[in-house]
Amino acid sequence: METSSVVESPIMGEPEAMRRILASRTFSKTPRLCSLLEYIAENSLAGNFDNLTEQQIGIQVFKRSPGYNSGEDTIVRGTARHLRQRLEQYYSDEGRNERLRVTVPKGGYVAHFESAESYVSEPVRPNPGLSAPLPSIELQRAGWPLAAIILVALCSALAILLPLVVYFWLRPSQPAVAAKGPQLLWRALFTPDRKTILVPGDASLDAYIAWEQRKVSLEDYASQSYQQSVSVSRPPSNLDVPLSTRSVTPMADLRLVSELVRVPEYMGMPQLEHNMEIRYARDVAIADTHDNNLVLIGSETFNPWVTLYQAKMDFVSHWDFKSDVYVIDNKAPKNGEPAHYYYDRRKQEVQKAITHIALVDNSQGQGHVLVIEGTSMGTTYGAVNFLAHEQLWRPVMEAATDSSGHLRNFEVLLSSGFVHGGVSNTQILSMHIH
Repeated sequence: METSSVVESPIMGEPEAMRRILASRTFSKTPRLCSLLEYIAENSLAGNFDNLTEQQIGIQVFKRSPGYNSGEDTIVRGTARHLRQRLEQYYSDEGRNERLRVTVPKGGYVAHFESAESYVSEPVRPNPGLSAPLPSIELQRAGWPLAAIILVALCSALAILLPLVVYFWLRPSQPAVAAKGPQLLWRALFTPDRKTILVPGDASLDAYIAWEQRKVSLEDYASQSYQQSVSVSRPPSNLDVPLSTRSVTPMADLRLVSELVRVPEYMGMPQLEHNMEIRYARDVAIADTHDNNLVLIGSETFNPWVTLYQAKMDFVSHWDFKSDVYVIDNKAPKNGEPAHYYYDRRKQEVQKAITHIALVDNSQGQGHVLVIEGTSMGTTYGAVNFLAHEQLWRPVMEAATDSSGHLRNFEVLLSSGFVHGGVSNTQILSMHIH
């Protein structure tokens, strides 16, 4: 009579298995994923499936308000997707010898507990086209002399190898995949020993600040306490969710992210894709900034996390929402550089978009942070141009590379002309090497 591991394993081994997962290198520094996994596991084992809807998880785990719009706020779906990826990573590395495996199948949020016997790798089968049996045994039985046996064996081997040698010798050489973009910068941001989190901007926050005419600090943003002060930006019917709770990202940021996710391919190290995550700015936790590499897109009204690194930068971008003027302060002007760069949307004449790109150390000094901000949403396209055109990034990489080949922290200021859907004629305004 068969016994079901799905029934017995949770009772016998689930607590210890869960403790090992949560204490592992894969999970220990991701409190958001740990909280979600614990909640799902406990309610699955208890049979409390009513608590495992997207709405209830958003309220109980992520402290969303009752009745929040889960169609607009996708934190549960996004975090569950990351959780499934981390579980696969854990069982392929640290947990490969676990006898009990925890999974959260797609399409729901109910945990399954299964014995490892159900995960059996397909045996490797030899390719018959790449091997040929040596004739020695059969020939010895036929009474052939040893010299003849060796000669026949050599001829058999040559018959197999010679066509391969000729093919590889005469075939047209295949061009190597061209390295794309600043490789030194990619190697600083995308590494095998730590995760890289790409964080596009939160356009709904910028809209909230513009409508409500209120400044939002990083502390208020991380705790979401500013959502308690919504008046002007609330829908007139009061039936829909406020604009500030919606997940809205600028197209320029998505264009940049679409390039950054291909960086492991450009580096010739596609395995690094597993170390990469895309995180909405509102879903970042302070713990994410400690040991990870980060790419933060947007100035402080789109991405308040950049304020963590403003003290390390010479250029700091601000938006005066009362006057609708963007300012980039230059805290250490070089000869001929202004102390401030302005973009005033009240003016009628055509103005240049200004993009600020900075490479700084993360808060623990163990990884790197790339900050991309500027005087408007469209200036993210200036960063796309910079990273895609060697004549722009090469002078910066050369100036920032020390004698040992190490890339130092740097900042570069770019100016670009606005065109429909992007920018053109991007040029370097200033370069500061740290």
